[in-house]
Amino acid sequence: MREATLSLAAFLGLGSAALVGYQELTRSFVVNLKDPHPVEGTVEVGAPIPHSTTQDLAEVVVAPARREEPSLWTEAALLDTAGFTSLVLSLHGQFRGNPSSPGAVGLVLVPEEENVLRALAEGEVHLSLEAEVGPVPDGRLYFSGSRAGLAVAFPRYRVFLYNTTDRSAAVNVFAYLTH
Repeated sequence: MREATLSLAAFLGLGSAALVGYQELTRSFVVNLKDPHPVEGTVEVGAPIPHSTTQDLAEVVVAPARREEPSLWTEAALLDTAGFTSLVLSLHGQFRGNPSSPGAVGLVLVPEEENVLRALAEGEVHLSLEAEVGPVPDGRLYFSGSRAGLAVAFPRYRVFLYNTTDRSAAVNVFAYLTH
């Protein structure tokens, strides 16, 4: 064990004096360096820490409303993003009848924060994350699209949807969250 401790110290370029403690756990090890953040006692992880998760909303019916009309958007759910740093949003759905003109279906995530929601109630959208599918050509019944690389900045977001066509749409939303 002493050889493993010294080899680890040499590998890390610390020298044996800088290595204060070495504790072997089941397929893990903890190295305490002299000053930064000493770890004392037993370190346990009760279950695997997930790297990602998917949350989905199925068949949300979205009536026609323009992006510029937040008071007419369809509020769908609350998205819990606590502990995650990035997000991929995907939309998939079907129009209820053939749209007579091109349009888009969009998703707007608004932070669950009092001041931001107050601004939204007055028609202003702040600090949002968004994804849009469109323009969807007229006569087309199905649509889908994704937007990747969105940075998560708040622990919870309200999910709103809009639809700029002249027909209602049944929309499925998929949120893939990662660290």
